[in-house]
Amino acid sequence: MVRISSLPFRLLALEYGADIVFSEELIDYRLIQCVRIENDLLNTIDFVVPGEDRPMLQIHKNREKDRLIVQLGTADGQRALNAARLVENDVAGIDINMGCPKKFSIQGGMGSALLDHPDKVKQILETLVNNLSIPVSCKIRCLPTIEATLSLIRIIATTGVHSITIHGRTRDERNNDQCRETFIQTIVQQCPSNVVIIANGGSTNMSSYSDIEKFRSRCGPAHGVMLCQAAMWNPSIFRSNGLLPLQDVAKRFLQISLEYDNMLPNIKYVLQRMYGVLDNEDQFYEKMLSTETEGQIYALFNMKNEYEQSPIEERQLWRDKVRNRLVNISNKQSENNIIEKSAKFIRSEYTSTMTPKSILNAYCIQAHIDKPVYHTEELKPQRIFRSVIDFKGQHYSTTTWEKSKQLAEQGSAIVCLQSIGIDPVRAKYGINYIKACLSTENKL
Repeated sequence: MVRISSLPFRLLALEYGADIVFSEELIDYRLIQCVRIENDLLNTIDFVVPGEDRPMLQIHKNREKDRLIVQLGTADGQRALNAARLVENDVAGIDINMGCPKKFSIQGGMGSALLDHPDKVKQILETLVNNLSIPVSCKIRCLPTIEATLSLIRIIATTGVHSITIHGRTRDERNNDQCRETFIQTIVQQCPSNVVIIANGGSTNMSSYSDIEKFRSRCGPAHGVMLCQAAMWNPSIFRSNGLLPLQDVAKRFLQISLEYDNMLPNIKYVLQRMYGVLDNEDQFYEKMLSTETEGQIYALFNMKNEYEQSPIEERQLWRDKVRNRLVNISNKQSENNIIEKSAKFIRSEYTSTMTPKSILNAYCIQAHIDKPVYHTEELKPQRIFRSVIDFKGQHYSTTTWEKSKQLAEQGSAIVCLQSIGIDPVRAKYGINYIKACLSTENKL
């Protein structure tokens, strides 16, 4: 449910009758970068990566405290623990995603790649169970045989996890493949009694609340059912007294989005997933895709007055307050003498010969000082990079990791240049700007 299971959508599912809700999958090393901020305006806890324009995770203090499970993508127990500890006091539990078949997860050793490494599965789960005060669970996919699946389940059961969600398809199977309900049924019957088994994978055959119970019964009966696609298409499927018209559901989602300051990209993405499965005779879907502002979206749903009467200015003031706080955090000098700022190298902003690194080298030549030394670290198996510059006895780095060594080094060079008073984008036009900066510096 990446990009779907945001705060407004989760609150909508709870409102319609879901017992618990899961966050979208959060990658551990990304969550670790976040700053925890108490948002008094919205009564939420916001986890924000410095430099980004919206929270990576937003949790309602009262309505989600005992009902939200944060799902992590990880390939390392200690890193998962560091991420989990950041949210431990704000959520009901931590879930490890061991079922995602996406290329990104598998290449990083996460998701369903873990199914081939039971020792690592055990290490990750035991590290969390033994060091957290909240329940730990995991989600897996079926292995090719029931015997192999049961073998993995028994290993997981020894770690002390509270529950295991079983997606009834293998890593290579997709939604048009039949869900292996008999696999889940056998697991329920043979799994140790101390572990809760949750069935998943039946969405394609669900169109009403009663279908949820039928699926649960066919799968054991399992202790519970996790819904993904069926809930994404119409979250009112959790209502025991029947589905609501999708237009009503969408409007309620928009109301909650206004209340909790949801941003346009997420609003459009969720609505696209709701309406994308319907016949589109009136071209409503295309009209929705063509909207470019929140105001246009709300006008399309005949909610223009609600949008205009919402406290937009007050929310903007809060965003500015949070942004200023993050800038202060990013600019602080840490105990190990590293100045960290949010900075990103955008290739189109520079010439082929004047990049942040070459500008910094040119500065050193003009000032007759030693060139900087780059210490670049690679985080495996995710293959992301962070570079720290050693320059004139001071260290500089970015607040985030990059996907390549080159981007990491260019980013840290930007931080260094900005810290010594040089605008790297202006400096790209030639050496005269650098000389002018040096002249001013010498006069001071």
